Amino acid sequence: MLEKFNSGVAALNRGKEEEASLLLREVTASSPGLVEGWNALGIALLRQGRLDDADGAFSRVLSLSPRYSPGLLNIGLLRLAQGRIEEGAAYFSRAAELSPGSLAPRVNLAVAQARAGRFGEAEETLLAAGRRFPGHPDVLYHLGTVYDRIGNRARGIEAYTAFLAASAGSRPLMEDRVRARLRAWGESP
Repeated sequence: MLEKFNSGVAALNRGKEEEASLLLREVTASSPGLVEGWNALGIALLRQGRLDDADGAFSRVLSLSPRYSPGLLNIGLLRLAQGRIEEGAAYFSRAAELSPGSLAPRVNLAVAQARAGRFGEAEETLLAAGRRFPGHPDVLYHLGTVYDRIGNRARGIEAYTAFLAASAGSRPLMEDRVRARLRAWGESP
């Protein structure tokens, strides 16, 4: 079953969500206690937009292992996709507590806070993440978006410029958006 699980994860990594979900359904049917299998299946279903099915898979993850940080993170992403922002934020916060060495729950918590209009909290979450993960492009990008949303152009330019330097070509779509925003502000990226 390990081979099928690995094939399912590989398909997921290649963007073949339908193939991944078929393989991972076989895995979870034969190994119903495999938390990682349910989590990967949930991701595949979430990426396909099958939110109810993804909810079922992630609920199974949490019933098997309530402290499984990747599952908490992913159900948080599902809640954001469902428009249930506060629930998503609660899952991200819990995942961050359980995984102090992981950046993703903190960045996603800040995204949820910003979507809820709590920009001050989002800024504080990102600044704290920046202290823990200095110069990380994801932190800098989201700080730039928070500053942009609250109209603090000077801090937005600072964060976006630092993002471009830190990213250095590794996030081309985000970099294109940032360059366009900086140009709109009359800044030369």
